[in-house]
Amino acid sequence: MRAGSLSQEPILSRLRNNYVCGYRNIAKAPYSGNSGIHPLSGPAVTTTNGAGPRNLQLFVLSADGTVLHCMPGYWQARDMAGELDLAERLNHIWTDRSITPAQKEALFAREHLRHINNHSSTMVAASELQGFDRVHIFKQNIQDAIKDPASLAGADPHHLPKEAFKSTDTIMHERLSKQPFLPYERFNVAQFVNYGSQHYDKGEHKIDPSAMASIRAHNLREVLHETWTPEEKKLDPSARPAAVKGAAPANDKVAKKAKKNVDLPVNMDETMTKTFWSYVEKGKYDKAECLASYKISRDSRNPIGYQMRSVLKYDRGDYQGAARDAYRAMQLGSKHPKLVWLYKNAMARLKAQRQMSVAVDNNTAVLNNTP
Repeated sequence: MRAGSLSQEPILSRLRNNYVCGYRNIAKAPYSGNSGIHPLSGPAVTTTNGAGPRNLQLFVLSADGTVLHCMPGYWQARDMAGELDLAERLNHIWTDRSITPAQKEALFAREHLRHINNHSSTMVAASELQGFDRVHIFKQNIQDAIKDPASLAGADPHHLPKEAFKSTDTIMHERLSKQPFLPYERFNVAQFVNYGSQHYDKGEHKIDPSAMASIRAHNLREVLHETWTPEEKKLDPSARPAAVKGAAPANDKVAKKAKKNVDLPVNMDETMTKTFWSYVEKGKYDKAECLASYKISRDSRNPIGYQMRSVLKYDRGDYQGAARDAYRAMQLGSKHPKLVWLYKNAMARLKAQRQMSVAVDNNTAVLNNTP
């Protein structure tokens, strides 16, 4: 995983610049995988997304230790990038004090389930279950990992149709949606990764005993520091970090309204706008553009996303794009005076660029025709 994904760009720079990274040795955890020896000199290999879920879980946590995302097993770098985007959006929701706890949980579940539909066909193909994991799911009858139970009726465990099973990316998001914004200590890892076989027979019993002794002497497990403890800290199920709680409703009427509109956080636009400007001020233009585009994709009839993107494009010298987005925002009802100024100036600069381009072309033509 480290060599195949975490050390690859753009993941490497993203983790280095935006995340505090660490690891935890789970070798002695009851849910961890036990697939024999991993030699220190063993080669790094790539595999399918979600393979080896019991061996590795890549958690993405908020600053207070709340689980935003968890990618079980191996994940390819290009697919991991999209999952980190989702985790960062969820962090904005979690830290927004204007959103109630019930709204946050609903948004968490909705965003994870919605993300399944955003996965490309290439990613889905790269998230196919391993054959031995399909056998494990079939024998253990793990129903939430099976897409078509009828096709498995009376099936031969050694010839299972792969179409009968869900892909690992779907299993991951569906299971995460049922554990919304939990503290890391309360996240049920054992249930989350149980679609994977706990033991994979690599045929080590067939290796010559003398050679096996040498391999055991260079086992990767022997050089890792022990960090897992059997007694986990037990938290109050109702406990939530005070810094990120939503405001309590003032009365019963407000409470009922909040419950009814659980999917409609009232100040989400304001939160996203503040985050956008924070990115712009810090020079994180790629993140700012992603946030503006995400806002447009969420609600294409709201002018705010177009306003944000027009400002960004203007600052980057894309006057045509800035004018187009500004005009679209005004079409949708925005009457912000600075937006009108931006539109007029973008059009003026675009006109000047075109006139200069024509002048250059004319001068070039004259030079070419000069005897």
